[in-house]
Amino acid sequence: MQKRNLTRQQKIFVASHGLKPENWYIVKETDEYYQLISKAGATRLLWKDKQ
Repeated sequence: MQKRNLTRQQKIFVASHGLKPENWYIVKETDEYYQLISKAGATRLLWKDKQ
């Protein structure tokens, strides 16, 4: 599992879901969702809106 820093666009997306982007890393990105892990070890799935 490789943790990657967020891009600017991803930071905006994460912040729009009520999370602080500086505390989260991307673990996996698909067309449907982002899998995130926090610096404290918590995990989250953020679903992308289908447009």
